[in-house]
Amino acid sequence: MKKPYIYVPFAVLVASLAACSAPSQKDVPGLSLGIDNANAGHYRQAIMHEQIAEEKLEEADKALANWKKDYYWNINDQQKSKDAAQSAADHRLASEKEMCQWLTQVHSQNHVQDELVSAQHTAVFFANASATTYKAEAHEIAILGNYLDSHPNITADVIAYTDTVGNLANNKKLSERRANFVSKMLVKHGAKIEQLHIKTLGEAHGPDNTRDQNHRVVSVVTIHPAYTDCPDLK
Repeated sequence: MKKPYIYVPFAVLVASLAACSAPSQKDVPGLSLGIDNANAGHYRQAIMHEQIAEEKLEEADKALANWKKDYYWNINDQQKSKDAAQSAADHRLASEKEMCQWLTQVHSQNHVQDELVSAQHTAVFFANASATTYKAEAHEIAILGNYLDSHPNITADVIAYTDTVGNLANNKKLSERRANFVSKMLVKHGAKIEQLHIKTLGEAHGPDNTRDQNHRVVSVVTIHPAYTDCPDLK
């Protein structure tokens, strides 16, 4: 008994073969993005710089070994080898910097300053037209001065204002006297003058010729250095 033949239309057969042989469209942007993501971040950059440093160092070591054996070399080879050694040093330093930045990202959350070294904000108020603070405020200044004395790496902004009573020039001078008074008190209680950043702003914003106790003030805000690994790595 003869087997039946199966007839496939020629057009269908050609289309099927074309579908099998034609390559799919290349997703170049997608692959590029994936590679970029894989190479992103301080840790990966540290590894990449270290790999290049090792390659360049191997090149320089090989040249040095050949020179010691008195193998043939020329001026171009000499400069190329020196450049390789310098490149190795540059990439090694770049690797260390990237690694330190990665460590900072990883460790900084473990170095959140506790209550004893948290940021301090003190507002010291004055009577109208006065550059001498109320006696009750002196206690707050003493506490902050002692705080700065025990934390020499911390600085403080000393910001002085006045209300809007009087003219601008006089109020500017009054804010300067208030800032100087508070600064001297802070130093008296242990702060170093170089820890203080003094800003005399004169009149605070508000309606003209208006008495406002909240504006007759010097605010002191401590500034803490951000945590960083390898602070001496330049």
